[in-house]
Amino acid sequence: MNTRAMNFFIALIFLYLKPMRVPPMPAWKHRPALRLLLPFAAGILLQWYAALPLPALLSVAGLCLLIPLLYRFLPLRHQFRAGPWAGLALNGLLLAAGAAACRQADIRQDPRWLGHTGAGDAFIAELVSEPAEKAASWKVTAEIRMRRQEGQWTPVKGTALLYFRKGTTPPPFGSRVQVALPLQVIRNSGNPGAFDYQRWCLFQGITHQAFVSDYALLPGRDHHPLQAALIAGRKAVTGILRQHLPGKEIQGLAEALLIGYKDDLDPELTAAYARTGVVHIIAISGMHLALVYLLLLGLTKPLGAPRWRILRLVLVLGGLWGFSLLAGGGPSVLRSAVMFSLLAIGGLIGRKGDSINSLLLAALLLLLINPFWLWDIGFQLSFTAVGGIVLFYRPIYQLYTTHNKALDFVWKGAAVSLAAQVLTTPLSLYHFHQFPLLFLAANLLAVPLSGLLVYALIAVCALSFWPAVAGLAGSASALGIRLLNAWIDRIDRVPFGVWDGLSLSVLQTVLLYGLLAAVAWALLRRRPQAWRYALGCGLCFLTLRAYSFYEAGQRTRLIVYQVPHYAALEVQEARRCWYRGDAAPQQDARLYGLHLKPAHTEARSGTGARPLPAAFRFAGKTVAQIGLPDSNGLPDIPIDLLVVSHQVRADAVALRDIRAVVLDASLTRRSAQQWKEACAEAGIPCHDVGQEGAFVLYR
Repeated sequence: MNTRAMNFFIALIFLYLKPMRVPPMPAWKHRPALRLLLPFAAGILLQWYAALPLPALLSVAGLCLLIPLLYRFLPLRHQFRAGPWAGLALNGLLLAAGAAACRQADIRQDPRWLGHTGAGDAFIAELVSEPAEKAASWKVTAEIRMRRQEGQWTPVKGTALLYFRKGTTPPPFGSRVQVALPLQVIRNSGNPGAFDYQRWCLFQGITHQAFVSDYALLPGRDHHPLQAALIAGRKAVTGILRQHLPGKEIQGLAEALLIGYKDDLDPELTAAYARTGVVHIIAISGMHLALVYLLLLGLTKPLGAPRWRILRLVLVLGGLWGFSLLAGGGPSVLRSAVMFSLLAIGGLIGRKGDSINSLLLAALLLLLINPFWLWDIGFQLSFTAVGGIVLFYRPIYQLYTTHNKALDFVWKGAAVSLAAQVLTTPLSLYHFHQFPLLFLAANLLAVPLSGLLVYALIAVCALSFWPAVAGLAGSASALGIRLLNAWIDRIDRVPFGVWDGLSLSVLQTVLLYGLLAAVAWALLRRRPQAWRYALGCGLCFLTLRAYSFYEAGQRTRLIVYQVPHYAALEVQEARRCWYRGDAAPQQDARLYGLHLKPAHTEARSGTGARPLPAAFRFAGKTVAQIGLPDSNGLPDIPIDLLVVSHQVRADAVALRDIRAVVLDASLTRRSAQQWKEACAEAGIPCHDVGQEGAFVLYR
């Protein structure tokens, strides 16, 4: 065959192959951590919501192990056809492993859990945390070792929150105490839309609580060397910062910036940081670990020779994990520690790993440690923020090019903030019901300044042996913190700075992520067909939003809120509110945000509420409230529902024309008990808001 003919056939083959496109490899093919993480996380969710019994999990795991064994005995021609079954068995095994991990982490599944028996009348506990000062008490976490019931002491297992009176000195970490009180189960407030505090405590392994007025300190102390060392280190750091920085507000922010210690943070300052979208800088996360990692690399640079690489790696990893544990070992900081550890190990062996795969592997490792971190807000926001930066930073940065170095530095910071916000926005809307419209302006100064402050605060601690120099570093740090607070306060005062009162369901959040994924697929991969999925997700999202507003407009309910020590009654109808009670739950920002605002957000109502009279009609029933200053006794008509507030004596009210009684949270325990006894004697249903949670009546 001559050369011309050969060229002709080559041209034909080229023309045949040219229109053929090699399909891209799916993400789960070249990111094995994703194939492990998805079924494992699905198993955690399945176990939590379906509560599968242990025999069912063992059966699934056994079947999934049996299939690969049988697969090896099949003839070769059948092994190829049975390949999908082997993959399905592996996914089933990971699903069962996730469910088993969730079951193992649930303290209620332990046969010795203290909730399996009665409340008892006394217990012995070991204090496993330092006392934290609250408004009216000292809060301590304690592991319950023994409980007395009917005169018999039995070993139990569980964790409880103990609250010691403010006037007393709480026992220190590691102490063993005996308390002659029954333990109480932690309950939610019952306020509509409120934070699920009971579940949050359960995910920490905490299920009970007790308010301790008297206790006996037992001899001996349990030893936890690592935890004791971390507590001592945290005390030393906070002591140095308090010595060299002026003012409680500055000291509290410095402690949060450096080691994530938040007990001294001003609540209003924290709320301002959240409203402006920079609360991440006072939560130890990837930014802090990156700064520590770079510092450790710089300090160990003299050990860069090949023979010192192992020693350098040990020092860097030791510093990273030591700082992570000192900062509390939360999900976000551990995620960063795992990722930087993988980065350091990869540098040692000369391999550069895939960022997304490392992120997914870190998530899998953390869920193996604690499956309940899957519900942790810090865990979710940390991984979505880093995922957004990895996926979207470069495309966003390439939208604008400049040769001005200063402008390029600012644009890089803006691109990082925008990329992180892409995947965290749906979660922020779902959890916090607000969106900081000026987050970009706030982060442009807050992020670089907070990085400088972290290094300055490290210098304060490192130079504490030289008080004069440490004082200068402390003064510079205080100046930087004042500048940071002033900037955040300025942004927070802008009237349109935050879009508040947003309420999203789980399905709406999923649809938002579907919309983001489809738009990203269409723009970054140039897939026009992805716009169809984006349009579908957008239409479904808008439909659900419209229906939620319609449903809120049709809802009518009466709520007696559980606001400790305060009376708060509200009627919500067609997204409007009428209120009766003490002024503090409406006027105090902390009380309002904690108790009333979640219900208003859920009802799509505004913050303003009209006043309610002492007696009114609701859903065809007569409702009256007594105990407030403007209450003038009961009307001379039968009352369907009586709401009792403050210290009204039970024997001062005739109960013969009353059909039901609600005792709000402003009553003392003694007054509430007297009312319950009087109602029981008269055969009247009685709801104690302080003990049973908020009372909600729908029309």
